[in-house]
Amino acid sequence: MHWILLSARILLGLIFFVFGLNGFITFIPVPEFHPFMQMLVDSGFIYVVKALEVIGGFLLLFNVRVVLALLLLGPIVVNIMLYHLFFDPRNWPISVINLLLFVLVLIPYRQSFYRLWDEKKQNIT
Repeated sequence: MHWILLSARILLGLIFFVFGLNGFITFIPVPEFHPFMQMLVDSGFIYVVKALEVIGGFLLLFNVRVVLALLLLGPIVVNIMLYHLFFDPRNWPISVINLLLFVLVLIPYRQSFYRLWDEKKQNIT
């Protein structure tokens, strides 16, 4: 099981690091954009998302602050899944693989997220 989790972390880190960098330096050809994606590119917002992908991917690749990487990449993984579900179904299998890898990486770190759901520990008073 250790090798599966290690492989999932490295693969997820590679995916986000490489495709995040591809947002800045296009070395992998990108298909024609869906109008929604074109809006993100035209507004420049995509650079914020790609920067978070590069940072999160780097942290996962080098096993540094993995919980922080999961916090950064979690919303991106969900949005990728929803984007392919509702707007552009061309690459939906990749989004499912991405989600499965994310869940596999999340499993050993799930205890770090329990505090978010514990109301007793939320009170700062």
